[in-house]
Amino acid sequence: MPKIEQICSIINTSIQQNVLNTSRYQGAKYNALAEIIKDIDEKKEEIWYPAIIDNDGECHSVVIDDTYPLQIYHRILSLNNELIDVENFGDENQKLKETAQMTMIVISDRNILQIQGEDLIELIAVNLPGKLLQSDLNTLHLNSVNIFASGEAVIDNEIVYKREYNTREFLLKPNSIIYSLAYTIITVFDKKCFLNCEI
Repeated sequence: MPKIEQICSIINTSIQQNVLNTSRYQGAKYNALAEIIKDIDEKKEEIWYPAIIDNDGECHSVVIDDTYPLQIYHRILSLNNELIDVENFGDENQKLKETAQMTMIVISDRNILQIQGEDLIELIAVNLPGKLLQSDLNTLHLNSVNIFASGEAVIDNEIVYKREYNTREFLLKPNSIIYSLAYTIITVFDKKCFLNCEI
């Protein structure tokens, strides 16, 4: 997906500025795109956890940290590509539409936020930015980006925790939640621009 990490950052900024902008959310940690990585612990057993991987291949694990009132990160679940036929002076089939099935992981402390987890995840779901601003599209060299909640929000802490973290211990405190929100990003872009523009 072209520019998906930047799109996730724009989603975070939109949520932070337009929805989670009251004092109780101050100090929240907004991560962009994470991947599940596997590792071996000190007992030589396989574990996995989410991590932000930089361009040098350095992994920065996303640790559940109760010093933050809220943590968010995103993961790509699947990608689908299709050509778009356009009649433009022999320039057919130069646009691609990519559909990314995504998950947003929301970790929060209900004592600090004073909001139920299911209300928080719904608040985020109905306030996803929908479309990117033209200025963002120009910066990213994209034709269009649509963002919308597209599936279930998993509100079972144990299910989400075990999917994201396999650390042998359930490290979530009773006052904490870890929920996931399924959403979709549909991006249309010029193939030639994707090949030639700075990625």
